[in-house]
Amino acid sequence: MSALSSLYHVEFECDVEGNKVTDPVWGYKLTQRSKEARREFRRNLVKRLGEPRRELPDYLRADPRLPYQKPPRWQYGLAFTNEQVMDCVARFEIPLIEVSPDEHDIRLCDAIMKVTELLTAACKMEIHVTVPIDVENSWMVGLFDNYNWWSEQLVEEEEEEVVDIIRRALNIESPLQWYYDSRQP
Repeated sequence: MSALSSLYHVEFECDVEGNKVTDPVWGYKLTQRSKEARREFRRNLVKRLGEPRRELPDYLRADPRLPYQKPPRWQYGLAFTNEQVMDCVARFEIPLIEVSPDEHDIRLCDAIMKVTELLTAACKMEIHVTVPIDVENSWMVGLFDNYNWWSEQLVEEEEEEVVDIIRRALNIESPLQWYYDSRQP
C-alpha cells in the first residue's frame, strides 16, 4: 500500500482467486469504497483550504511592494487527472518504464515527467506540473502563481496558444482556474 493509505482507506478489488485486479492507471483497481474515501479526503481538504476559483481576490495576490504580506500560495493553470496523463501517453505513444503493479507510482511519475517534456517542447517554454488542492484532479500545469503573476503572466495571445496546446494534449475541458498549492508548509 502507498503512503496515502494512512490518510484514507485504501483497498483493491480482487478476482475470484483473491488476487488484486490490475489497473493501468492505479496499479491495482481501487474498490468503490476506496474511491469514495479518496474523494471525501479531497473534499475535506478543499473545504478547509479553498475551492478552485476563476478569479483570485486582491487580498490573495502577493504584492512586491508589500513584502510583509504573505498570503498562501495559489497556482493558476489547468488541472487534470491521472487518467488524462495515461491517455496522453497512449495517444502520443510515449514509452514508459515497465514496473510491477506494486510500483505503479514510479510508472505514473515517469509518465508525468515525459508528458511535461512533451508539453515543454510543444509550447516552447518551461512547463511546470504541480499538485493542486482539488476534489477530482491530481495534477495541474501551473502557468504562474499569486507570488509571480506580475512577472510570469503571459500576454493574452501567447496564453491562448499555450493553453490550447495543453488542452489538446491532455484532453482538458475545464477552465483555467486558481488552485490552492499543495506544497504549502
